[in-house]
Amino acid sequence: MEGHNTDTTKKILLGYFDANLEKLFDKRVSKRVRALTFNIQAFTTNQQHPKFMEDNLITLLDRCLISVTKGSGDEVSLAANTIGLMAVTAADRAHELYVESLPVLFKVLNHGSSCSKIIECTTLLAFFGAKNCEETENSMQQIWEFIHKISGNANKHSLSILPAAISAWTFLLASMDGRRLSYKYWRGVISYFFGILEEMDEEALGLAVCEALTLILETDSLEKFSNRCSNINKDEIIEKLKNFILKFREQDHDQNQDYNEELDFIYDVINLFEDDDCPQASINIRGHLLTLSTYSQIIQFNYLKRFLGSGFEVHMMGNKLLQNVFDFTPKIHVHHEKLWEEPTVTYFVPEARTKKTRQRLFMSPNSAYNKARTQLLNKNRDLTKRGSISE
Repeated sequence: MEGHNTDTTKKILLGYFDANLEKLFDKRVSKRVRALTFNIQAFTTNQQHPKFMEDNLITLLDRCLISVTKGSGDEVSLAANTIGLMAVTAADRAHELYVESLPVLFKVLNHGSSCSKIIECTTLLAFFGAKNCEETENSMQQIWEFIHKISGNANKHSLSILPAAISAWTFLLASMDGRRLSYKYWRGVISYFFGILEEMDEEALGLAVCEALTLILETDSLEKFSNRCSNINKDEIIEKLKNFILKFREQDHDQNQDYNEELDFIYDVINLFEDDDCPQASINIRGHLLTLSTYSQIIQFNYLKRFLGSGFEVHMMGNKLLQNVFDFTPKIHVHHEKLWEEPTVTYFVPEARTKKTRQRLFMSPNSAYNKARTQLLNKNRDLTKRGSISE
């Protein structure tokens, strides 16, 4: 019966996905927005239908790309978010998404209100879909070009996008082996970040830069991020970071406790690096312990947790792609079926019931209770004969 119910549920869910895919072809924006919202809720809670994904992955991707390139406002953000979630859940087809999507997404990357979502989307596609270091680094390059492009426009909107772009670049750097990074792409990165720390006093931007510089320290490849003429050493970066954090704390930033805590954590990480030690963090996920033993892993954890929000734990428990990122294997608790049963009969018995009535209901050989008990004894005796119940 339970298997039948599961099959029925799957059919209903598949029907919902098929219907919402049809809505993405609708000319009315409201219909498309509702369909995208449904997909996001399903993907976030890891309830995407395997058959639907297998049969319609590229069709869904195409419709989302059309919404990103030709839509506006909420539709663009929702479509980009959907593509990012598809990358997280597509498993062995993530590279297919990467190849089909990135050229289109980087082409429409602009200063619009949905820019941060598109950056996030491209980052997740590269993280889960890139087959090798070269493909990941290529995505990092394109994000870096975008960072420089918006840095030239020091307006309020550009400043709101810049932290998201730097965090995306840092997230991809966290997936790279420092020894595999190219010498020709990242010259001057440290000097650029130093300049931001000296010139700008914007909380989110300062935090994003501090995270990037701290991660660069962990790569142990500082020469690849320094200028050609003068290599910046580890002590210079540590001093710059500490001075910025202390100065930030001295100013009136107490109203934003989250930023203060993040910067305090970075300060602690820097102190560990000074002692040639590594940061560690342990997180309880539904009774299972996840251990993060590098700053790179902490960056990845925080980025993915922010993206998936309330669905993060669900994915950590059931999404193999995400489990592989953190080498996390939750233990599966097997619930054994109870073979031996006790008979129970429930009656509504008002206080007016007499002793005679109780004897008739429970003690009589023909009572419902005794009949149920006899049936179960016979059932259990048959199971014992077949060896289903051990002595």
